Amino acid sequence: MAAFFAGWIGIITAIATGALPLFIAATIVAGAGQGIAISGTTRSLLSGSSLADRAPIFAVVYLLSYSGATIPSLITGQLANAFSLPKIALGYGAFSLVATLFTVIAARNPHTDTISQHDECSRQISPSP
Repeated sequence: MAAFFAGWIGIITAIATGALPLFIAATIVAGAGQGIAISGTTRSLLSGSSLADRAPIFAVVYLLSYSGATIPSLITGQLANAFSLPKIALGYGAFSLVATLFTVIAARNPHTDTISQHDECSRQISPSP
């Protein structure tokens, strides 16, 4: 998420200054950051799941991913009549900042570690069938 956010800062800067090489480089950084984030998220969602559970998990992941891309694009299309491209890019950058902060805070949530440790302990204590 930090790489994604850094890429967005570069994209916003490139749009504001008109620097095409910076725009291309920042787009690559943002895309790589997004790819790493979705890969890690998918891997963590699938860990411990059975083969039969994977189809529903992927269905929800794809539903949220496409909705997360479609809905802001539709809103942006409507806002394009009232705002310039740099302002819209700044709005997307603000959303990426919120997503990055949310991810960092959620990753540092002490309750997440407690739950995973509790699950691990219960697996070790409960007899296997």
